[in-house]
Amino acid sequence: MKKTILLSLNALVIAAALADDHAHLPVYLDYPAGRWDDWSWATRDMRNTNPVRSHQFSIRANLSAWSAVRFRHDGLNTSGLHALEFWVHGGTTGGQQFSVMAAVNFVDGPYRPVINYVTIPANQWVRVQIPLSDLGVTPGSPITDLYFIERRGQSVPTFYLDDIRLIRSSVSRSARLTANFNEPLRELTPLMFGMNVATWDWQLTSSSTMTMMKPLGLGVLRYPGGSISNEYDWANNRNRRTGAGYGTNTNQFLTVAHQLGSEKMITVNYGSGTPEEARDWVQYANITRGGNVKYWTIGNECYGTWEHDTKPFRHDAHTYAHFTRDAVLLMKAVDPTIKVGVVGTWLQTDFTQRMSVVNPRTGQSVNGWSPVLLKTLRDLNVTPDYYDIHYYPQNPGREDDANLLHSTYEWADILARTRQLLIDYFGKAGASIPITVTENNCVSYSPGKQSTNLVNALYKADSFGQNCVLNSDAYVWWDFHNGTETSNNLSPVLYGARNWGDYGILSAGPQGGVGDPLNTPYPTYHAFHLLRRFAAPGDTLMQASSDHPLVSVYAVKNGVNARPRLLIINKARGTTISATIQLRGAASGTNMQMYQYGAMQDQQRKSPIMKRLSASGSLIRVSLPPLSIQVIQM
Repeated sequence: MKKTILLSLNALVIAAALADDHAHLPVYLDYPAGRWDDWSWATRDMRNTNPVRSHQFSIRANLSAWSAVRFRHDGLNTSGLHALEFWVHGGTTGGQQFSVMAAVNFVDGPYRPVINYVTIPANQWVRVQIPLSDLGVTPGSPITDLYFIERRGQSVPTFYLDDIRLIRSSVSRSARLTANFNEPLRELTPLMFGMNVATWDWQLTSSSTMTMMKPLGLGVLRYPGGSISNEYDWANNRNRRTGAGYGTNTNQFLTVAHQLGSEKMITVNYGSGTPEEARDWVQYANITRGGNVKYWTIGNECYGTWEHDTKPFRHDAHTYAHFTRDAVLLMKAVDPTIKVGVVGTWLQTDFTQRMSVVNPRTGQSVNGWSPVLLKTLRDLNVTPDYYDIHYYPQNPGREDDANLLHSTYEWADILARTRQLLIDYFGKAGASIPITVTENNCVSYSPGKQSTNLVNALYKADSFGQNCVLNSDAYVWWDFHNGTETSNNLSPVLYGARNWGDYGILSAGPQGGVGDPLNTPYPTYHAFHLLRRFAAPGDTLMQASSDHPLVSVYAVKNGVNARPRLLIINKARGTTISATIQLRGAASGTNMQMYQYGAMQDQQRKSPIMKRLSASGSLIRVSLPPLSIQVIQM
């Protein structure tokens, strides 16, 4: 029996060696990766410096009876993954005995003694691979926990873990893509081409900034900028909490949006403002200035303790719902054409409230922000014009390139859960409440080098495509200008040469001698530029599919001349992929243009390049370089 297991494991080792690094999803590499957290109850050091198998750190583990090194995730999609791989070092003793367990949807599966797979040697590293099926994980099910656990009631001599990851057996160097122009999905609106801009941006109105903004075709601008919204005194363009003045006021924001032909979205001050103040802002922007601001959101992430909130009950959904009712009445009395949205999440249990409500569908009592908010709004006879969510897929300091690129699979779950919440509490009306995604970037705060490098551009392009396919009603990136940050995650495990972080798609200028000159484009800027070549408001999104886990494809038919266009993303880190594209309901034509942006252009700090493609009939063959975005115009 053991010989059979060893032969199978050797086959896995050989196959995994052929796979691209981005095919595998790290759980630990110098730190718990992506959204994995350390939930251990054993003595351990996650930043051990000797011995180390790769990079800078490993895990030093000392297991007492029944203790565990444990990693927790809120649910990692395991589609296409088949094994848990890790490296273990036996220290000076070797022969350690512990077990490995996994949990699916927070339910623990069977434990497997590590000696079933390997004998741990002293003074050296050895690879261990355990099929996920051995751990009770079925294909595609969400893993929530991984344990390295003592199950015999005995202490375990010191050992070391490194390079823990979930793996695929292999990744093909070819892909078959299909674009079916007989199957329209939806018409794209301006709100899918969104960007956050901020009142603290002193360069937003400059001529050089406008020159860089105009080619992007931004369909909507959101203002005045994230958490500042709950501190902002719009009438005096100041921070109500600190007294600081800002660089871009409402009048300037409206002027910029008008020059770009963009829709406008304003977040009113819930944290330290009043419904009357919100009404006055509508009066000034839409009546006095004729700004035609159609979209107004009540506050920013008001559920979070990081937001400024002066109400007697802080971060309280019940208080927020009553504020919303009062503000909507006053704001729409000034301009009945506006849309007013509320902020929420897609879970029923996060951001615990002081009261509970009963979910009408499940009959369960829940006390998260979103159910309390929606139930209270329903009781107040207030149906929001849209429901606003934000998503940052990684924890600060835990960024990982493979996990980030894989996280675009999570949009389907996020948007489905959001829609179900709205239906649960508003019934049939909840099926038609628009869902707007108005903040998205690689990490929730304190951005590191991943934010300024190529992988984030691929994530942005793929997230845009997913939001289009999954029927988001708005997709707005965070943000245009932000600022250089050098004290966050600059780990060498992350791809890219820019050793600083910056949420912006353009540099806001160097700080402390670090960073690029003002308005130097980051890779995310070039991604925006390519997306504009791919699609525009009024285009029709078409059905498209890929048989390759690291290649995404999206298709549109141009709204003006009905010409097909394709967006193709190769997320492999080191693998060039030969793609065969099958067109249905359209012909390629004899002359096509392909715009391409990848590692070479990034390293040379160049814009996307244009190539001519020749093809005929319904098949296109194209080579996709590693870490690249392609737009094909026919």
